[in-house]
Amino acid sequence: MKKITLLLLICICSSFIQTEDSYKMTVTKIADAYNANDADQIFGLFSPELQSSFTLDKVKTFITDNHNKKGKMGSSSFLMDDEGTKHYLMEFDNSSTILILGLSTDNKITQLALEEY
Repeated sequence: MKKITLLLLICICSSFIQTEDSYKMTVTKIADAYNANDADQIFGLFSPELQSSFTLDKVKTFITDNHNKKGKMGSSSFLMDDEGTKHYLMEFDNSSTILILGLSTDNKITQLALEEY
């Protein structure tokens, strides 16, 4: 019985760690693509549903507008979980902003937003 409980606990913990790693990797991919002005790379991370509402042209405008106002993305730090999304404090050259990120089970972005900090 103890072995089953331990195995279950290990499985739960490893799935949580994989989820955390997936989010961290996605934040890094977003920052790298954003800093390189690569809208195609960011758009490729989106789920099909998000691609239909947040088109490639909107991603290009999003990057251009934020580059002009905030500069390049720097470091990030996890803030909190909130109803299926994770919030990160993103440091830019000229400001700090909260990145709200949601991922599907196949690690595609289902929600992406920036809020003023």
